[in-house]
Amino acid sequence: MRLASERKTLGAVGEAIGATVEGDADLAIARPLPAGQPAGPEDLVIAFAADPGKLLSGSGARAALIAAGAPRPQGLAGLLIADRPRLAFARLLQLFETPPHAPPGIHPSAVIDPSAVLGEGVSIGPLVTIGPEARVGARCRLLAQASVGAGAVLDEDCLIHAGARIGARVRLGKRVILQPGAVIGADGFSYVTPNPSSAELSRGNTATVQTRNEPVERLPSLGTVVLEDDVEIGANTTIDRATLGVTRIGARTKVDNQVQVAHNVTIGSDCLIAGQAGISGSVKVGDRVVMAGQVGIADHLSIGDDAVLAAGSGVMISVPAAEIHMGFPAMRKDQKAEEFTFIRRLPRMLRDLLDLRQRVASLEKAAGAVDRRRGQE
Repeated sequence: MRLASERKTLGAVGEAIGATVEGDADLAIARPLPAGQPAGPEDLVIAFAADPGKLLSGSGARAALIAAGAPRPQGLAGLLIADRPRLAFARLLQLFETPPHAPPGIHPSAVIDPSAVLGEGVSIGPLVTIGPEARVGARCRLLAQASVGAGAVLDEDCLIHAGARIGARVRLGKRVILQPGAVIGADGFSYVTPNPSSAELSRGNTATVQTRNEPVERLPSLGTVVLEDDVEIGANTTIDRATLGVTRIGARTKVDNQVQVAHNVTIGSDCLIAGQAGISGSVKVGDRVVMAGQVGIADHLSIGDDAVLAAGSGVMISVPAAEIHMGFPAMRKDQKAEEFTFIRRLPRMLRDLLDLRQRVASLEKAAGAVDRRRGQE
């Protein structure tokens, strides 16, 4: 998406982001700018609104990016018109993105095992550590204090931000991005007790604890983690290695900050997982699944292709493909909406019930009085 020259024209920007150009295609563009800020002669103002002219009024802008179908603002030297505004906006940001400072070569403070293999054009930053028999592919960039464990493999063009941790035997595909503090390949949370634990027994119908969790023994994690091509992992997200086998994240899946992916989880391709989601052990997630923030999924469940889980959903049963689930416990959106409707009606129903009870009591009192009079006659 980057232009060959540092100087960008409106026409070249429009071509790069797939937008139609109107006006002066040779207009110089220095940076994108949100509407509502004072704009200079080389600023491209983002004006996605029903009436972009109101956003641009008095801004000093000469060029703007607007949505197709919006009225053309007056007084501009050039316009970019996008059929899908958010996609055009994403490509615009990619075009003007400043890459991290990662000059080719190895910083003198880096610690690299002699048996590690580095590809051509790598950038190894300050205090990076690379373990025995690790392999770092061509043009990978490892920023300050990143670490790569023994036997780990990074394919070409990976970007590992500062402080990210890649555990032993972990495998990263091409163009994987790890944001600062991500930990890939920690041990899974796996323990066992000689007798059935309270966690195991709680799955039944009992409502009291009838065992003692002692002593607790650890299950070592002998497996690994595989991140396929173009996966992106957010800051301080943790992905545990499998007990045996592989914890796998499919190609092009994007995982937000502070997400927990437990041992032996399998996530398909093109998924979007928002911040603070928690995916328990051995869950299987299909392709193109969307999880909003703070979704929690119980262990050993499956989430079908194209499913959507709304924010804060507590998933206790498997979710079929292409269904939208929400709430706690999570259920289909239409069913949950019906449940919310019934809950909102409860106060009125209670008032009606109390009123009916008073009426019945009054009728019973009146009937009793009639019976007593008849008995006296």
